[in-house]
Amino acid sequence: MRLEEARAFLMQALRQSDWNQVGDLFMRVGDLKGRAQGLRGAPGIDSRQFLARGDQSVLLEVIWSLIVQGILVPGLDDSNQGWPFLRLTQYGERCVAEDRILPHDPDGYLKEFQSAIPNADPTIVEYLTESLQCYIHGLYRAGAVMLGGASEKAVLLLVEAYSNSIGNLTTKQRFESDSQKAQSIFRKYELFDKQFAAIKPRMPKVLTESIDSLLRGVFDLIRNSRNDAGHPASGALVDRDVLYSHLRLFVPYCQRIYGLIGWFESNKT
Repeated sequence: MRLEEARAFLMQALRQSDWNQVGDLFMRVGDLKGRAQGLRGAPGIDSRQFLARGDQSVLLEVIWSLIVQGILVPGLDDSNQGWPFLRLTQYGERCVAEDRILPHDPDGYLKEFQSAIPNADPTIVEYLTESLQCYIHGLYRAGAVMLGGASEKAVLLLVEAYSNSIGNLTTKQRFESDSQKAQSIFRKYELFDKQFAAIKPRMPKVLTESIDSLLRGVFDLIRNSRNDAGHPASGALVDRDVLYSHLRLFVPYCQRIYGLIGWFESNKT
């Protein structure tokens, strides 16, 4: 079993009830793996039979990773405080109850992202991958900086696509000149946003619906978090839940950006 498979199966197992030991999770993962392969054990048969040699070692690696991340903790209660008992922490319970566990499964998150945006630029994927790795290792400021890099690349591609769509040569040259002079991603976005306001009425509603909150709103959230995290003088900390929420918002945000890019590539403005 590959590490990403083990992590995905274990995430499913955590959402089930009536487990309190490592062996229980092994059995639930075995059952999930067997079902995925079209296999079912006889009633009363230990479903760990569906785990291949070495699978339990891989699952233990994932379990300890979740302990480090604050999702799981060894022990059950005052009378059973150690291994092999396990339980969800209060944070882990919130993650499961609110289905917030996805960024703790970086492989699953990236599959969802690439399914939503199959043509995503490799640089975006690379920065997003590093942000996820920072998140699961508790490096929230670093994760915010990496996510900001992914967002900046997406916006730069959007600005470029708009520029290429401008039909009037004079207008195009003026926009390109102003964009090149702009020294920050914020200024470049501002230039685009001024022009975008006049174009929106011509665009499909599916691309413009809730666009202010989904595009400008998320852009500002991620940019501000990145700026706070990346400037030591601010002394700002990035909260785990803040980075989590930004990671969850990034998928629909980037998906909308690529929808706009596709429209600009097919239409003249």
